[in-house]
Amino acid sequence: MSKTHLFDLDGKIAFVSGASRGIGEAIAKLLAQQGAHVIVSSRKIDDCQKVADAIIADGGKATAIACHIGEMEQISNVFAQIKEQFGRLDVLVNNAATNPQFCNVLDTDLGAFQKTVDVNIRGYYFMSIEGGKLMKANGGGSIINVASINGVSPGEFQGIYSVTKAAVISMTKV
Repeated sequence: MSKTHLFDLDGKIAFVSGASRGIGEAIAKLLAQQGAHVIVSSRKIDDCQKVADAIIADGGKATAIACHIGEMEQISNVFAQIKEQFGRLDVLVNNAATNPQFCNVLDTDLGAFQKTVDVNIRGYYFMSIEGGKLMKANGGGSIINVASINGVSPGEFQGIYSVTKAAVISMTKV
């Protein structure tokens, strides 16, 4: 693995949600390049494992653990597993998100509203709480929340998604 030396994460444990593709995959690979053991997570274990395998093939350290951050029980389970397997967490990247409905805000479906809030707000919040507890027990760490420009300037036909990303920006300040 070619280390870029942007920052030193040797010996650190990092968890990235939504890491099976896109921005999350890139973040997971970058953290591994800096020396972290990366926990690659998203809803589907097979997709997580592909990214973890790519990190390992490149000389990094990674573990795949599935977790749907819209499901409270899965959040509890994943942090219990992290505590048991690694004993600590140094970096949490909340990246997983959903945007199931593109429509005029007046046509927002209750199911799409609830799913978006459950993942993008409640999920980030309780991932941060559980991650923060592990970090506090071990002297600190970093929580990184991925938001969107839509949190500052709402996107057309992306009403509830934009609301949730504004909440992520505020949550990060909290």
